[in-house]
Amino acid sequence: MSKFVTNAALNAARGETSAYDPQDRLNRAVDELVHSREQLARVGRNLNQVARALNAGGYPEPAELTTVIASVARAVGRVEECAAVLVRE
Repeated sequence: MSKFVTNAALNAARGETSAYDPQDRLNRAVDELVHSREQLARVGRNLNQVARALNAGGYPEPAELTTVIASVARAVGRVEECAAVLVRE
């Protein structure tokens, strides 16, 4: 809310009638990428725990593990691609 009020006040001072901030879309995209990276970091920590348990022995490797790792790798790649696009903008 404070960001909206600040943008509206700045736009009014500039004589603009719209409260729309063109930077807002970019800011939301950056926030979303930050959140995505945080989520992927959590998944990575969980995968490290799985790897530690598997390396310690006593557990068979789950059949889905390769699929999960590939999915996480694709997600990381997509987040990095999006970040690169935002850097160019």
